[in-house]
Amino acid sequence: MRVNTRMKKRGAVVAAAAGAAFLMGVSPAMAGTDAIAYTNDAGWGGWAKFVSNGDRLDVCDTRADGKRVHGELLYTTSTGSYRRVVEDANGADNSCGSGSWDLPEGTRVTVRVCLKDGADGREEYCATKQGGVA
Repeated sequence: MRVNTRMKKRGAVVAAAAGAAFLMGVSPAMAGTDAIAYTNDAGWGGWAKFVSNGDRLDVCDTRADGKRVHGELLYTTSTGSYRRVVEDANGADNSCGSGSWDLPEGTRVTVRVCLKDGADGREEYCATKQGGVA
């Protein structure tokens, strides 16, 4: 019977460790995932990136083509659906655009990026990236 008692104790320790690892693995504080989308023109004229640490959307123009980069952060919470917009309108050789919001932990986000010809220009070369998590 001594072997059975040892095996039971080992089994209990393994089960407790597995349970603790599972709980730590799904902790909301550890759930953040960044997501980046690149415009789908030749040479990627720009990108938009969701940064989970700070719930930030960075948008950057990477080519001096006279167009601005338009980025969107799309998400839904218990209070509604949201579309946050950031643009980098100052050219490829200057700083990027950025915006931040306080999203509930675990919120899934989609990043959308496009090029635009001026403030009221038509969106073109758009791309989306899902899978970001606040």
